[in-house]
Amino acid sequence: MAARLRPVTDAAPRAIIYLRQSVHRDDSISLELQEIACRDYCDRMGYTVTTVEADPGISGRTWNRPAVQRVMTAIDDRDADVIVLWKWSRLSRSRKDWALAIDRADVAGGKIESATEPIDTATASGRFARGVMTEYAAFQSEQIGEQWEEVRARRLRLGLPVSGRLPFGWAWGTGDHKGTVRPVSDLTPVIVEMYRRYLAGDGAAAIAAWLNTQGIPAPNGGRWSRVRPLTVMDSPIHAGRIPYRGETVEGQHDAIIDSATWTAYQAERARRRDAQEKPREYHHLLSGVMLCGCGARMHGKGSVTAGKLYRGYMCSETLNGHPQRAYVSALTVEPLATTWFLALDPATVAPPEDAARAARSAALLREQNALESELVTLTRQHTRNIIPEIAYVRATAEIGNEIDRLEAERRSLAPKRTITPEEIATLQRTWPMMTIEAQNRTVRRVIDHVKIDESGQHFTLRTVWGEDHPLRGSATWRGKRRS
Repeated sequence: MAARLRPVTDAAPRAIIYLRQSVHRDDSISLELQEIACRDYCDRMGYTVTTVEADPGISGRTWNRPAVQRVMTAIDDRDADVIVLWKWSRLSRSRKDWALAIDRADVAGGKIESATEPIDTATASGRFARGVMTEYAAFQSEQIGEQWEEVRARRLRLGLPVSGRLPFGWAWGTGDHKGTVRPVSDLTPVIVEMYRRYLAGDGAAAIAAWLNTQGIPAPNGGRWSRVRPLTVMDSPIHAGRIPYRGETVEGQHDAIIDSATWTAYQAERARRRDAQEKPREYHHLLSGVMLCGCGARMHGKGSVTAGKLYRGYMCSETLNGHPQRAYVSALTVEPLATTWFLALDPATVAPPEDAARAARSAALLREQNALESELVTLTRQHTRNIIPEIAYVRATAEIGNEIDRLEAERRSLAPKRTITPEEIATLQRTWPMMTIEAQNRTVRRVIDHVKIDESGQHFTLRTVWGEDHPLRGSATWRGKRRS
């Protein structure tokens, strides 16, 4: 008890006013009115107001608020003697947080008081009344939560977003369409292009740089950060879906990207995350797909001779006993690959995921579902004491490991590169406007490799869907064959 005693002085008690404006409109009063009421109370009580702290627009259900932490620290450090609130519910709507706050104030010898709900907490009946008020605050919070849960459930049934804040590129309808969501026409092509660039090989940083170059403001009105494009593209609303607690439901709005693009984006996002891969920029059209006759990869090279730039591809094994100086001019091979791509009929493109792969993936999913059902059955039997604890733990561990194995195999079957006929047609139309880096990302989505035969005279192009196409033309080899 000695720790709670303070020397008696003639100085007026130091008060710190804490204000919080609720996020709920029907339970909100301005911070200015709260402060006026608290200052009037301090004048009547003879308190000296040292500080005013506020948490505007933050729910009382969370204790992790900047201003409330500063207020409690001031009491702990004895920089203030009393915390003055407009109402008891302003400090917190949590029973646990209130109990901890009262205990901290008591230990430090401080007090917590309400300007509009005065209670003498020095008496047992006063402390009981304070407990009733804080319990009522918690009751109101839970009641509001239940009401909002009903609102969210209703909105989900209607296919509407559960909150008022919409993702980038979307707005609430007006007039006859009030209450619905619609895409912002000026931003729709921007979002579609973001997905196209990502699937073509761009990383989030490259997409952000493109958006900033185009003068398109970020969702906060400023410049795009390196990762912000991912937060935009991660929203399923663009694919006509509404997210809620890790799941999605069909929305009432029209999608701006098709389901194939959304599926491909999710697969590529997961692949890069698992592989911790950072997209690489190439400055030659066929970088990453050019193969030598020996099977090794050829890398783009450039050099200036007599003021003229010469570009080409050199085998990576040239310095390791390669039988010849494997170098081919870009002027020889790049026009052949470009002509093939621009002449490609999108209607003839095979789906990137073959039937065997899809069938195997579906079979794995059925196995997973069966094992998960088996887990549910085991759990029910365990709770009814039908099977002993040791057997239950061993069986669930084995089933869990098998589910993980099946999931890993399913991930490995996900296509690493996907492209639709519609995307190919779009890329062919925009090809002349692309940078060399963008053209390289495009061909890597379509071409698995371009290989020179062992004679070093002819090219064969293989698509990502496994078709071989001879390219009309011949390679030009620099230097002589080694004997």
